[in-house]
Amino acid sequence: MRGEGYDIEIVDPTADEVHDGDPYGLVVENARSKARSIRRGGIIVGADTIVLCNGEILGKPADRSDAGRMLKLQMRCDQEVITGICVLEGEREFVGYEVSGVVMDPCDDLEAYLESGLWGGKAGAYGIQDKGPIRARITHGDEDNVIGLPVSLLRRLLALTTFSYPEGTPG
Repeated sequence: MRGEGYDIEIVDPTADEVHDGDPYGLVVENARSKARSIRRGGIIVGADTIVLCNGEILGKPADRSDAGRMLKLQMRCDQEVITGICVLEGEREFVGYEVSGVVMDPCDDLEAYLESGLWGGKAGAYGIQDKGPIRARITHGDEDNVIGLPVSLLRRLLALTTFSYPEGTPG
């Protein structure tokens, strides 16, 4: 969205993420906690993404071994990428989540991918946009959600605020 004329400042939240519970409510609560942890004026956006695979919530891997475990699981089972967003405007908040389906192909060179470190900091241990041996495809839902931020959901939530879109940017 930065390239569309928005004045964006990225701030690391101080909130701790919760990893247990209903996955759809979990991402919304994590997004809400992240947004509330930012002590700034204006409109604040918090987001959280998880991967739900075979009933297991996959967040960011703890280490290389955890990344390998997550990827092997996802190569055996379809998954959902779920992102929660919270938009704060003063005391008002607007929340929602987006769900996208993803299927991952088996990988012949998983060790090379794990060695690359590309798995670090990514829910489910991969980025669908990364070049490399991990191949995944979206079966339904918003591609932006899988890449990192469901822009259409964010626009819908921003439309509920007093936020003004840059000139020429669709609302």
